[in-house]
Amino acid sequence: MHRTSIQGRATARAEAMASKTPRNMHMDIFVAYERSWSIQDALDQHAALAEQREVLTEIGRNRLRVRQTQLSFAELEVTEALEAARSISALDAGDAQKVLQLAGRVRAAVRDLRTAARMKQLEQNIVNKHLAQADQENEQSRLEMTSMKEVIDDKSLVVAVDDSQPAPVSVDADGQILKQRYKYCTNCKVGGHGQRFCEYLLERPDWRVYPNQKWFEDEKGNEYHCPLGKKLVDFADESHFSRIAMYLKGRAWLEEKTKVLDLAPGKMPDTYIIEDGQWRGAAPPPDDQVSELPWFVKEADRNWGTSVHVCARPSACLSLAKPNGVYVVQPHIKDPLLTEDGRKCHIKFYVLLLGFEDGVRWNLYTFKEGYLSISPNKWSPTDLSKDTQVTIIRSERIGTWKAWADAYPKCKAVVAEVIERAVTLGRLEGRLGKIQFEIFSADFIVDAHGDVWLFEFNMSPVLKDPKDEPKVNDADMVRGALSIVAPWSGGPGLWDFAGEFRGQQPKAKAPAAPQGPPAPKASGASGASGASGASGASGASGASGAGGAGGESRAGAAPSEVA
Repeated sequence: MHRTSIQGRATARAEAMASKTPRNMHMDIFVAYERSWSIQDALDQHAALAEQREVLTEIGRNRLRVRQTQLSFAELEVTEALEAARSISALDAGDAQKVLQLAGRVRAAVRDLRTAARMKQLEQNIVNKHLAQADQENEQSRLEMTSMKEVIDDKSLVVAVDDSQPAPVSVDADGQILKQRYKYCTNCKVGGHGQRFCEYLLERPDWRVYPNQKWFEDEKGNEYHCPLGKKLVDFADESHFSRIAMYLKGRAWLEEKTKVLDLAPGKMPDTYIIEDGQWRGAAPPPDDQVSELPWFVKEADRNWGTSVHVCARPSACLSLAKPNGVYVVQPHIKDPLLTEDGRKCHIKFYVLLLGFEDGVRWNLYTFKEGYLSISPNKWSPTDLSKDTQVTIIRSERIGTWKAWADAYPKCKAVVAEVIERAVTLGRLEGRLGKIQFEIFSADFIVDAHGDVWLFEFNMSPVLKDPKDEPKVNDADMVRGALSIVAPWSGGPGLWDFAGEFRGQQPKAKAPAAPQGPPAPKASGASGASGASGASGASGASGASGAGGAGGESRAGAAPSEVA
């Protein structure tokens, strides 16, 4: 938030308000307090709110002046009407019509006086209300700046170091470890769910905002931010500066479809790989040896419905792949379990993975609730439209779905097996001295025999706050997850413990000056080919074809993998 934009909004709104007639009773607050994430933003906002208070005071003064003028005219009219009544001549006093006219004038004048007095009082109440609201906004801003001053004076914070070595501690003159006054979170503007997690953590009385600063700017003009002074805080969306890292190290192994093949043998639909316009490894069977079910071609490092292509035969798959691209190809599963009205659906199954400070221990949790993603059209194997074959948007909570009670433990077991393999093989790496976690989803489809088929993982699934979706949102899921990651009252809620695993010991490296986040690598292809596995990627909401899901994002690029 920049001061010029805040002041510009304030000035424009003030001019519009000043032009309103007194009949319009609205006197809106036009710059409302918002949480600031940097010192400059806090200062700019406070200046704008102070200016707003002055503008509102002047507007209120002018509106009350108009009401006072109206009241004065009404008082004058009453005085004149009463004077006319007192000075009526004896002749006119005997004229009933004139007496009635004079009495009507007095009544009208008194009525107008009462209305003017009431309108002035109403105006005064409105002015007082909005000035009080402006004062409240100013007080919030003042308290925020006071808090920022307090937190940046906390000498217990240390400069962040590489997460392959234990985090340093700050000591006093006697060699005693300094204790933090509060827990601190910083929004480094990375995107994703970082700010959302900060907002939930700040609901706790012992958490405070630690301001950010510009870290560096790349050759394209993109700015990166970090905690002020490059300090190590309790939570930040730049993992290098956070004691609790919100991205898993090695997450590409769960995100890229070709990598997931190695981790989930036998758990996914038959899967084949196209690389550089050719089949890598085994090719699918000839057209005359396959069923009448559709085939799906999906970019290996991208999700969302736009990256899923549907065709009738495996021979058509190569023509749907771009040169120099990597794709996974899957046939539709046999006998999919449909909704009661005959539409295709897939399960969006939520997962919390937590890695501990020793870099070796991992805990896995699965969420007992979830969502169904349902296609708009009734399913038919011969209708190749995406509205029939691809399930993109999560549609409804899954708790009342008839197949959920049987499917949940099966999905949980599959996820646990895949995650255990990723951990024990060292595909997911520990961070020394840091907790790391991620809330992600796994997409499953259920067949009519009750078997569940994993399509992929979405490492950045859609999460809705109450302000986004008041009736159906993910606040309980996020709060429960954060209560596991950073224990607090409330506990895990609907999160279900799914296993504890041990990974490989991270190798400590010599200290090095932190560099900027590396550019996302072009997703390479790896993993087995042939007929036993299939997708895995991340994205905004997830799109599932015959055996796939996703969101429109490149896989494997954690914003803060500074190793």
